[in-house]
Amino acid sequence: MESFLEEKVTRSRFLKFLLKTAAVSAILLPQASCKPGTIPKLHGLSDSEYLAFKSLEEVFLVGNPIQGFDLGVAADKYIYGHPYPIDTESVLKLLAFLPGSSLVSFALDFSFTSMVGLSKEDREKRLLSWKNSSLSLKRGAYNIMRQLAFFLVSMEREYNELVGYKG
Repeated sequence: MESFLEEKVTRSRFLKFLLKTAAVSAILLPQASCKPGTIPKLHGLSDSEYLAFKSLEEVFLVGNPIQGFDLGVAADKYIYGHPYPIDTESVLKLLAFLPGSSLVSFALDFSFTSMVGLSKEDREKRLLSWKNSSLSLKRGAYNIMRQLAFFLVSMEREYNELVGYKG
């Protein structure tokens, strides 16, 4: 019988533990590693979640033709623009936690600096490394965050008018 210290931990078990720890730290330390900035009045997103969406906007939505588009405000409107919060609120909040978490940065990139704390160029390099990573967790997080950013742009009335839909 192996002792506790000699037990081997599988990769999937370690990643599950890491995600659980990240989720607990998101609840206990919701504003860790966020840069201060001007934050508009939001209905339900926290300041750190708003900043996380803004950091993704700077990378994924370069050259966005919609003037004045704000990914953080769009996420807030998408979640809380309904009579009651939609079912995907917890998923979107978890995705907003990824760029702002030092724990996630350390676990996935062995860096103590979260994505929100990086310059735009360094954030872009880190996200591109996630895109081309051999770890499916990184590739999946990259793809989901990118698709979410484009989905939130497509929800805007100005975008629909730009592509020719009248509404």
